[in-house]
Amino acid sequence: MPVFNKNPSRKSLKGKNKGFSLVELLITIFILSLGTISTLLFFITVLHSTQYGSDLTTATSHVESIFEEMKTRTTLADIANTDWPSWAQSQGFVTLPSETITAAIVNPSADPLVIHTTASWIRNARQNSVILSTEITK
Repeated sequence: MPVFNKNPSRKSLKGKNKGFSLVELLITIFILSLGTISTLLFFITVLHSTQYGSDLTTATSHVESIFEEMKTRTTLADIANTDWPSWAQSQGFVTLPSETITAAIVNPSADPLVIHTTASWIRNARQNSVILSTEITK
């Protein structure tokens, strides 16, 4: 008995479904693009974080070097009368982009001296700063 196809315009799909449709391909490309963009954004964030960490370490080292130099001074008056931003510049401590160093002595005649030292710099249009404080007595 002959088998007749009920819909002669439709061919049998059995074994003919090979490859991907255009919609499946576009969805796959979209998902892969999202994954690639997310990965790139992650790496950019990591690079910025690493740069910030390096800058923070450098700025902290600059301020700590100023404190170490203050300890070597023999009198509190010598510490209070020194121009610390100029000293830091002469020692080559101003290495970060637009870096400025300030040292503020709360009361220059007090014993102990309370000193707040700040290192500020600009990276990627963002103002950053480290503030360290110490007390020194002689």
